[in-house]
Amino acid sequence: MDLSVVVPLYNEWQNVEALFYKIDTELQKLFLAYEVIFVDDGSTDITWKVIEKLKKSNPKLRSIKLRRNYGQTSAMVAGFDYATGNIIITLDGDMQNDPSDIPSLLEKLDEGNDIVSGWRKNRKDNFSRVFPSRIANAIISLTTGVKLNDYGCTLKAYRSECIKPLNAYGEMHRFLPALASLTGARVTEIPVKHHPRKYGDSKYGFNRIFKVFSDIIGISLIIGFSSTPLKGFVICALPFILLTVCFGILSGLSVMLDWTSGKSVFFMVVTALNGMAVSHLIALGVLGELVVGTSDLSHTKMPEVTKKTITMKGDAE
Repeated sequence: MDLSVVVPLYNEWQNVEALFYKIDTELQKLFLAYEVIFVDDGSTDITWKVIEKLKKSNPKLRSIKLRRNYGQTSAMVAGFDYATGNIIITLDGDMQNDPSDIPSLLEKLDEGNDIVSGWRKNRKDNFSRVFPSRIANAIISLTTGVKLNDYGCTLKAYRSECIKPLNAYGEMHRFLPALASLTGARVTEIPVKHHPRKYGDSKYGFNRIFKVFSDIIGISLIIGFSSTPLKGFVICALPFILLTVCFGILSGLSVMLDWTSGKSVFFMVVTALNGMAVSHLIALGVLGELVVGTSDLSHTKMPEVTKKTITMKGDAE
């Protein structure tokens, strides 16, 4: 299979049929072996019934139904596991992404990239969604080192060997390009079309802002210290090291200068407590280094899958 298109769906019954035929029409122009995978993320409406009806007359359509609503990341990961294509395209089920952009994503992959992300340059959403998204994109780009204008755009193209081994959970689907960058994957971005939502309700509320920003902190720590946990724990220990030195000096001065009775004991106790905190954090960092060094964590072993080997006959494998 050349191409798999993965579409997570949650209560999108009004969009399912039109979306499938739009995707199918665009893919037929490419003359590739393809499949379309609809992942019903525990919809409570008739989304699954519409999918089942479509499957009867469309052999290119494959589908997965999750028992409950697990969230977009889990739905996408389920689609990745089920996909058989060498290239995987993802897009939203609300028809705001345009399948006609798929050929442009594939062309950019052919230039030697591993991941091509869509950029909704002229986004058709309310300012209440666009403004927090721009702030989040700037923070993610700054903290991860992978500069993209639109991390939140679901329309992306991935080489399957770069995306399938990644362990994604929570709301981490938006960070997949940054995670893949740990493997040496080449990531780029192109402008894509964006349409106003016609049917259904947006799944994004104000509470999602807090989830996104908490995920930014988490992903920054993963990217920054996943392969060097000792470095991360040492950085966390720096305030305690400073406090240890400060209270150590104060306890020494209180003894030498005979300050008010009892103060030296207080300073010594605080110094000892901070010293213990430092030693515990460093010990955890050492243990983290041992775990990383002996495990098969995807973010430390993945560089192997992006390498190409050359046989004696000169054929790439």
